[in-house]
Order: sequence, then structure tokens, then C-alpha cells
Amino acid sequence: MKSIALALLALFAASSALAQETGGRAEKGGHMGHAAEPACAEPLPECAVTATPAFGADGRLWLTYSVAGTIYGATSSDNGGSFAPPFVIAAPVGTLDDNGEARPKIVALADGTLIASFTTRPEKSHDGTVFVTRSTDGGKSFAAPQPLVDDKGQRFETFVIGPKGRIYAAWLDKRDAAKAKAAGEAFEGSGIAVAWSDDGGRSFAGKSILLDHSCECCRIGAALDRDGRPVFAWRHVFENNRRDHMAAKLSPDGKTLVGARVSLDDWATSCPHQGPALAIDAAGRWHVAWFTRGKTRQGLFYARSADGGKSFSTPERIGDAERAPQRPQLLAAGDRLYRAWKEFDGKVTTILVQSSRDGGESFDAPRILAQTAEASDHPLLVESKGVAYLSWLTHEEGYRLIPLERDRAEAQGRSTAGLSGAR
Repeated sequence: MKSIALALLALFAASSALAQETGGRAEKGGHMGHAAEPACAEPLPECAVTATPAFGADGRLWLTYSVAGTIYGATSSDNGGSFAPPFVIAAPVGTLDDNGEARPKIVALADGTLIASFTTRPEKSHDGTVFVTRSTDGGKSFAAPQPLVDDKGQRFETFVIGPKGRIYAAWLDKRDAAKAKAAGEAFEGSGIAVAWSDDGGRSFAGKSILLDHSCECCRIGAALDRDGRPVFAWRHVFENNRRDHMAAKLSPDGKTLVGARVSLDDWATSCPHQGPALAIDAAGRWHVAWFTRGKTRQGLFYARSADGGKSFSTPERIGDAERAPQRPQLLAAGDRLYRAWKEFDGKVTTILVQSSRDGGESFDAPRILAQTAEASDHPLLVESKGVAYLSWLTHEEGYRLIPLERDRAEAQGRSTAGLSGAR
């Protein structure tokens, strides 16, 4: 299996065609490859290929994952040290988007309501349908999933909760692309669509494509600005098919996205199935991390904006370029900004983290948080009650929730790591 990982590394460096084939599914050794066989078939986190965390207001961890096409949830009151028996969220019909970039997820609202979402698509098709379902009894039951949009062509949904409880949703939408194709017109990529809910996810208003020509196969980064309005980051299709990154803020009326290009990487090839990460700190600085293989620069990079996305700092390289860094994550928590990513040395996948106390002007030395020699999910960063964590699922080690600052976590009586149960 390790020789396969090395071969995949070479293939990825040579071409992004493999990424299109696999759709960014679970990775062996941190690189694009065919979906890993699950370690088991039980409805447990350790038997999934991806696992997505969310913390509730009460400090409970809600984990969302799928096994054999059914979407499950599980809760932990000890930061992943143990989980209550899993519950079924949905058993969707069709191919489930669960490949790292796209994944089932839960949002836990302040009143205890759970909003779950997932995407299905026909076999061998990328015209997905995003479904949303709710639970008002702590996950004991979920309403029948409803399409977010009454048409096909939606994928890569993301949610962010405003300070007054408004739920903002953004996703990639190919309806305008389909119309152009039907009319015989050229159309590059997809579009960025936005909606919002003021009734706890029962219904969503807006549901409009606000900006066309996003890259069609990468996740969207999302964060709240200081005024409570959402900012989104995505890989955009600029002139001459240049697929670089853009960050933009939703206007007060929800009808436009206002922002700018993050960097000029000059990537004029197909989608790498790696979306950007976005965080906004207490001072209102926008932070973006992304992967590129453009003519100007190649690898993993970071930039920030101190003027609300009008301009961005010179891109700064992240990680060891010889170890193929990828899958960036950003998190602003308290007075610190964290960035985490994957590296692969040909045998072992390593998750590294850095932190900044000066708004991204400088970062401390990279620290190793976790490693595996087998297939793994993308790293995710999540925060609860001022403590930042790495959430990571691997084929061999199972699920782990690791505090980024052990001293702070231990001071608050939190566990330093957790597994999802006996293997």
C-alpha cells in the first residue's frame, strides 16, 4: 500500500486528472487516491471514511459521519474520549457526497436544535442535490430531508451562524451553467449561491446565485466578520480559465458578494479538489490559506487582509514543499490564530500546526500534532469554550480530538485526546 501512495504522489504532481477521477475521496498517505476501505461496517465513527465535528452551546461534541451509505451522528461529553450510542440522521438514495471536500455535517443551534445537511448525486454525475433536515429532540428523530433548492446542480454546502441566530448557507450551484449549456453558450465552472434562515432551519430565504464562474469541485471557506455578516472564500474561474482564489462578503441586503482576488497564482488547469480555508479574527482581519499548482507559485500558501478583503498580503508558503503540504485549516480562537495542514514523506502522513499571536504577522515553529501510516480524513479545526482542537479520523487510529494548546485544555479539565471506541 505504501508503494501505491508514492505512485499517487507522482501522479498528483504530474496532473490533476486523477483528482477529477477520484473526486477528492479519502486519501492514502495524504494524497489523492481511491476511497479507502472502511475499517469495519458498524455504525461507529471509527468505521467511517470522514467525520465532521460540531460543538453545542453546552459543550457536547456532535460528530457526523456515514457508514455504508447511511448518515449517523454520535455525541460525546468528554471531548471524544467516549461516544453515546449512534443515531440515524438519514439513509439517502443515490451516491452520497462524502469525500473529504464534501461531507455530511451538523450545526448545533443555541436552543439545542440540530441542522444536518448532506448531498446526493446520480451515479457518475456531479449534478448534486443538497438536503437539509432538523432535529428538535436532541437527535432522537430527524424530519424528512428536504432539498435546499428545488432543482439539481448543488454541492459543497457550508453553514455559518450569525450572532442573532441567523443561519447562512452557501454552496456551489450549476443551474446557470446548465442554462448556458442548453442555449449552446460557453460557461466556465459553477456559481456561488447563498441563502439564510431566520426560523431555525425550517425554511431558507434568498437562494440566489450571486456570482458565477466558481471552480466546481472545491469546498467553500466561511466565517463571520465583526459585524455579523458572512465572508466566503472559494476557488474562482478568472479570465483565461485561471483558477485562483477569491474572498467576498455578503452585502447587508443579501444580494451581492463584495471582495477581491486573494492572489495571482496563474493556475490554468482543472480543479484540484482542494478548497481554501478562511478565518476572521477579533480585529476583523481576514485570513485565507489555499493550495495551488499555478505558474506563479506551487504548494500551500497563506495571506491576510486588514482592509476587509480589498487587498491581501504577499502569499506566504506553508509547510515543507518537499513533503507535499495540503488540506489547510484556519481557526481564530481568543487571541490566537491557528493554521494546520497535512504533509506526507512517502510513508507517513503528519498533521502540523502553527499559531500566531499578532494577527498572522508571524507564526511559531510548526508542531506535530498527529501521524498515521494509513489512509486518513482531512484535518479539521474546531473550537469550544475558548479551546481549539484538531479533529482527525484515520483508518488505523480511529477518531481523535486533540487540543492545540494542551496546557489551556488541561487547565479547563479537558481530555488531551480521544478515540471513538475499541477497535
